[in-house]
Amino acid sequence: MHTSPAFASSHSSPSVAFGRRTIGKVLRRTACMVLAVAGLLSSAACSGGISDSARTTDVVADGAYHAAHGGELHIYTWAGYMPDDVIKKFEKDTGIKLTVDTFESNEALEAKLQSTGGSGYDIVMPSDYMVYQLIKEHMLVKFDVSKLPNGKNVTKEFSKPYYDPKLQYSAPYVVGYTGFMVNTKKVPKSAAPTSWKEFFALSSKYGKSQLLNDSIEVTNAALRAVGSEQCTTDAHAYQNANDLLQSYRSKVGVVSSEGVADRLASGEQVVGMIWSYDAYQAQQSNKDLEFVYPSDGATQFVDNMAIAAGAQNIDQAKTFINYMLDPKNKEAIDESAGAGSVLKGGDALLPTEMRSSNTIVPNAQELKHAVAEKACSNAINDNYTQLFENFKQ
Repeated sequence: MHTSPAFASSHSSPSVAFGRRTIGKVLRRTACMVLAVAGLLSSAACSGGISDSARTTDVVADGAYHAAHGGELHIYTWAGYMPDDVIKKFEKDTGIKLTVDTFESNEALEAKLQSTGGSGYDIVMPSDYMVYQLIKEHMLVKFDVSKLPNGKNVTKEFSKPYYDPKLQYSAPYVVGYTGFMVNTKKVPKSAAPTSWKEFFALSSKYGKSQLLNDSIEVTNAALRAVGSEQCTTDAHAYQNANDLLQSYRSKVGVVSSEGVADRLASGEQVVGMIWSYDAYQAQQSNKDLEFVYPSDGATQFVDNMAIAAGAQNIDQAKTFINYMLDPKNKEAIDESAGAGSVLKGGDALLPTEMRSSNTIVPNAQELKHAVAEKACSNAINDNYTQLFENFKQ
């Protein structure tokens, strides 16, 4: 296997603004930041691995549904996923008192559950790959969406995810996509990229670009640009992706997950990697911006509702999930997050402007380019981290 000892480069490093991954004001997963001390395809475990303190048996609550009227519920979620008006309406409709705390990454959520044995919270909201991880760690309650009255409202597209094929431990909450934006006034159509390969090859005469400060997103984009795929075990693919990123460094102005929409809207950058919800926000200020679903793969990610293994308020938790599986109750959250609905009829409830934006509702061709976010092994996660850290050096 060929590797560069320290992935040295003669290019100067792009400026890096360390920020939190946001969905508008919504925080999502950040990659674990542990450098592999060996070469690519290292076997060192990342912090996302299965903890020795994890439970060894599943907690089950998939019996008959009993709607709760009153009581309390403790929720651990991404900032912005529970707007105040939604909290007040839920409390009024159900009599259940909500307490909401927020986390900044899936890894922070996982660490909290591991340290407490899953206690302290009833509802948690992990992303797709973390649902898979927490099921393996026996940190989630099996409750079965199909046994909830509103379980039938989940659209077919989100009804059999790889991380929980029968939706026995989770229910989809928010969906988003990773692509890039192009300022069509500054970049002519003949030069505008339509794939990650073309994105990385775009001439520097259009100015410097921006990348998200996220090892998984950047590495996946580079892997796709060199003709590979996420979570590959091919060492040569990582070397090719590394070489591509090293050659691209001189074209990068900012590596940050904060202020992404603002920089594109203001014209500071005319092309940049972005999440679809931020893209929607950018378009509100600059109609010349176009969100692109790269033809070689736009990541689709899903954040979910789940019940923590140490939950003390099971009926209230199932009542909350069932409540949020009603598109009429969920619409305010989708509108706030700038996301399309995961529920039947949900998109039709969104404002017309949102429904007409491809950042919210991708068309059939764009959906063909969407690739579900996967859960990589610990060793592969270390590859991602090492490649990204060498890129930022």
